[in-house]
Amino acid sequence: MRLDHTQKAAVYRWKLGHHVFHLHLTLMNTHLAALRGALDEEDWVTCRSLLDTLARLYRAATASMRYASDFPQGSYTGLLRPAMEPPWVSPGFSGKFNTDHEQMLHLLKEVRSPLKKAARTGTAPGEVRDAAKRFWQEQARNRAQHKLICEKFVPGGKSLLQEYFTAEQ
Repeated sequence: MRLDHTQKAAVYRWKLGHHVFHLHLTLMNTHLAALRGALDEEDWVTCRSLLDTLARLYRAATASMRYASDFPQGSYTGLLRPAMEPPWVSPGFSGKFNTDHEQMLHLLKEVRSPLKKAARTGTAPGEVRDAAKRFWQEQARNRAQHKLICEKFVPGGKSLLQEYFTAEQ
């Protein structure tokens, strides 16, 4: 298959954007694990620094996702999505099964309750509460951008994982 310039650019952006996103994800996990420890120790100076860094990492991850998806929808439908289906990958392929993504979700759960409790009870200083708010805002912005990207490429459609489960029923 010979790719035109638009298709080559799409593949390049898709791959590079995802590689950069994965680097951000790895750093997020490192910082979330450190935040969990700092929360346990009530080390508020470290908590604030980690929350500020995590907010920037989420912002950067959002930018890398946008970069990875900045190409016409037709290149996704005709070129990239088929590469994420059998025989190239297992049926029901999804980034949700990425080990680092699963670790991030687990770590987020571990820090969410103690962080919210420290903010609610006033245990954490105001600058930590403000940093936590910025962190949660960037995380929400990241999820919202991901939904927009999904809608761009599969308008009203199902993910490959959803299609797999529907076909299995």
